[in-house]
Amino acid sequence: MDKLKEIWGKYKILIVLGLILIICFIAILFVTVSYFFGSGESVYGDRLEDIEDYPIEDTFVSEYIANLESDEMINSATFDVKGRVIYVTINFVGDTSLVEAQSKAAASLEQFSENLLSYYDIDFTLISEATENSEGFTIMGAKNVAGSGIVWNNNTPVESEEES
Repeated sequence: MDKLKEIWGKYKILIVLGLILIICFIAILFVTVSYFFGSGESVYGDRLEDIEDYPIEDTFVSEYIANLESDEMINSATFDVKGRVIYVTINFVGDTSLVEAQSKAAASLEQFSENLLSYYDIDFTLISEATENSEGFTIMGAKNVAGSGIVWNNNTPVESEEES
């Protein structure tokens, strides 16, 4: 026992620092393992626990796309669901104006039930290739579950006019 008291008296600071170092190393290992390996839960957390209560039927998807593609201004349309977001991409013919395209997308929301609109966010991507008569456009819009309309974000590059 006297030997331990002698070692403690001589190396008290080194022993305390060594214990602090060991505790820090254990804490770093714990944080690293929990960060990289996680708990095995879904990447969405618990946000999708009730998604079974709001199913999107395959018949609805095919009818929605068929209704869009029946319009002569629309070349093609895609419908993709990821989590609680519905992604709709609509390709328009070259002579379609931006205002017409936005109104077609807004009108397509009427096909969704209130049940789906209150659960899913809807993201639209509207694309029209440039032709001789029009410059074309690419625009994105989103409808949030809490929102009443579509908010548009124009990603079409605009060239500024130079003053002479």
